[in-house]
Amino acid sequence: MDYRKRRAIFCRQLEQLGLDAYWLVSSANVRYLSGFTGEDSTLLLTPGRTVLITDSRYLEQAERESEVDEVVSRHQGMAETVGTLCKEAGTRRVGVTGANLSHAHYEAIALAAPSVDIRSQKQGIAEKMRLRKDADEVEAIRAALRLAEAAFSGLLEHIEAGRTERWLAARLDYEMRTLGADGAAFETICAVDANASLPHATPCETQVTPQSSILFDWGARLNGYCSDLTRTICVGTIPSRLDALVGVVLDARAAVLEKLKPGFRCAEADAVGRAVVAKAGYGQYFGHGLGHGVGLAVHEGPRLGPRAETILLPGMVVTVEPGIYLPGEAGVRIEEMALIVSDGHELLSGLPQRPSQFRLAGG
Repeated sequence: MDYRKRRAIFCRQLEQLGLDAYWLVSSANVRYLSGFTGEDSTLLLTPGRTVLITDSRYLEQAERESEVDEVVSRHQGMAETVGTLCKEAGTRRVGVTGANLSHAHYEAIALAAPSVDIRSQKQGIAEKMRLRKDADEVEAIRAALRLAEAAFSGLLEHIEAGRTERWLAARLDYEMRTLGADGAAFETICAVDANASLPHATPCETQVTPQSSILFDWGARLNGYCSDLTRTICVGTIPSRLDALVGVVLDARAAVLEKLKPGFRCAEADAVGRAVVAKAGYGQYFGHGLGHGVGLAVHEGPRLGPRAETILLPGMVVTVEPGIYLPGEAGVRIEEMALIVSDGHELLSGLPQRPSQFRLAGG
């Protein structure tokens, strides 16, 4: 990753905003601009200098892996340290992404450096830059996705009647770790039968039966970058009712992918998929947005939802995940990852979509 190039781009935008410095609080933004992977860190970035602030637990790690001008080990609160550095440097106007700054931190820096003007940005510079992935990021996401798919393929031989949701979710996490993942990109979802009507079901002790349907939502984090996939599979014969839901969700997926290209507004992409589900009579059972960006965070910009005004551009990596959730009965979601390219999109995920296409234990 070319962190210096990223910071040069960042600083040009910093100057355009009339800011002397920017305080980066989000760990994903810190990593994006410095390479530091540890916790308890923040970045103070000016056109002439980049300072990474952490504590003694991460000092050696920060000095080894971060590409910055200076690493500071703090001996007071993070905000107080930032305020002190700004005061010492005579910094007047400091930008910060409003959504990432707590009121307590705002008060602390204001007390430490009363002459500093903290200017909250609705959408931060780093967040805007991260919307479009460079070639290295795309390859990192591809690798995380390939690992997640391989882990799921390894899980299939363990899916059988008697297994619990909790066991299967843990096994999938194990498969990802064994293949070299940093860990799961988020808490793995395994939902059996009616539990799948909960879009973000928590795995429990519900057991798979000889005729169960199972929804898996999982992703791997590899070298900091995430993947995100969802598949619905069946043990035994797929019920006709569930098969019909799968058909509608796949039709919605296909309709969106046909339109997914640069210049398409994110809300329009959401509307295309939602219209297919609604036409089939299930509009009220598709409550979440169509998708989201994926990168250093598993949920980041751009958002594909009813009110999302962002225009798709080459380099954006997004999920397409229409779903139908019938309370107390069943749930189906099929989630893909796609890269927006100059003439359309590239589908990054390659797993089968239909439950009948997966070969399970004893199948």
